[in-house]
Amino acid sequence: MTITDWYRDRYRKTYPEPMAMNLRLPENLASALRDLAEQTGRSQQDLAREAFEEYIRDYPLRAYPKEVRHLITPAMPVREEPSPEMRELLASHDVDALLASLEWARQDRL
Repeated sequence: MTITDWYRDRYRKTYPEPMAMNLRLPENLASALRDLAEQTGRSQQDLAREAFEEYIRDYPLRAYPKEVRHLITPAMPVREEPSPEMRELLASHDVDALLASLEWARQDRL
């Protein structure tokens, strides 16, 4: 066992969950976060955690054109890469066929 392995194992035993981290923000962003926390009555940590969750959840939507992203709800599972059929629809810019495909996929998951 290397020293790195030993330290990683010890760290995991000491801090199993949740993971702690330090985040350095530019002053304008830190100030905006403080103001928002004060306005909403929530902690800065809760606001940052929610922002991370939303970003990570919505990141796969970047594979789709901006014009259709709002049509895909976050509750709907999204593939990391569009299927070959979806790529063909996206390339052809056939919005009606794309919407029909998304509606079919949504109905199929219900």
